[in-house]
Amino acid sequence: MNKRVLISGASRGLGLCFAKKYLEDGCMVFAGARNEGAAGLKELKEKYGNLLVPLQLDVADTKSVESAAEAASAYTAHLDVIINNAGIHSETSFLELEDADLDDCLPVYDVNAVGPIRVVKAFLPLLKKGESGLVVNISSESGSIGTAERIKEFDYCMSKAALNMGTKLLHNYLKDMNINVIAVHPGWMRTDMGGQNATQDPFETAGRLTELFEEVREGGNKAVFMDNTGEEYPW
Repeated sequence: MNKRVLISGASRGLGLCFAKKYLEDGCMVFAGARNEGAAGLKELKEKYGNLLVPLQLDVADTKSVESAAEAASAYTAHLDVIINNAGIHSETSFLELEDADLDDCLPVYDVNAVGPIRVVKAFLPLLKKGESGLVVNISSESGSIGTAERIKEFDYCMSKAALNMGTKLLHNYLKDMNINVIAVHPGWMRTDMGGQNATQDPFETAGRLTELFEEVREGGNKAVFMDNTGEEYPW
């Protein structure tokens, strides 16, 4: 494979699994995280050495994102794939409307919806220098307006719906630069966010998705919002 991949939110969960999978495949991974010294990344660094470049990256902080892009450019002249995986819930997300603190929504929107756009903006010069680029925004079925049946999680659901719109705007803007942009619903996984009752193993999901991403990069799938099998998902 030998691709150069940037992953945000790479210190745990699906992001860490993406990092591990790409490293196993011989790719160079730029692992962005608020805590780039997290235990999982340290373990991967010890095993894979220079193939892994941890980056201090807070997607809600423009200066942090710009500094991470500058740091990455010291190691590579281009990127092939950007995976915007960083995401959060608010503490009151699962409370019903009467008890939810709607002021908690704003930081979630900042991370989940605006953060990926910040990352693409800062790293676009590196992405443009690759032969064929791919931006993956990790979205969710909770961002689908067409299938929505929930009665709460205003912060998370609305942020993912906004991310989907951001994906479409980026897709429209970058398609003539040989850069594809997609949003993916990865499924319900056993992570800190998904909980231990979830149905999917995150590393198995990461493996399945990396294969899907290659299919998209090679032009074999034209969907913009899709599930983890590559099927188009309702907006």
